[in-house]
Amino acid sequence: MHPIKAMVTLKQFEALDIRVGTIRSLSFSDTQADFLVLSVVFEDFQQSVFLDWKETRFEYEEIIGKQALILLNVPGIVAGTTGRVLELGTRDHLMPVLACPEHPIPDGSRLS
Repeated sequence: MHPIKAMVTLKQFEALDIRVGTIRSLSFSDTQADFLVLSVVFEDFQQSVFLDWKETRFEYEEIIGKQALILLNVPGIVAGTTGRVLELGTRDHLMPVLACPEHPIPDGSRLS
């Protein structure tokens, strides 16, 4: 079992912009061979977010149409991009899975 990370303040947590978005499409990156590019729709905007599942999860098309939690106000995994898909399993060497809402909720809803 991994130890719990250092405590963050409530103010630091509240600074994170985590929202629900629906994955509308995915494609292979033209510039980053190991990454997928997800097109995620939020309430009033759309954003592309990179995901590094290409070598660890082979049935990634099944996430199209699903809602996921996206951390918007952090650097992306590719230089010059922003946003991270919240996922489980990768750091523990398991097949990665999306962190997602239990039931469908409006796109753009914020984590509180």
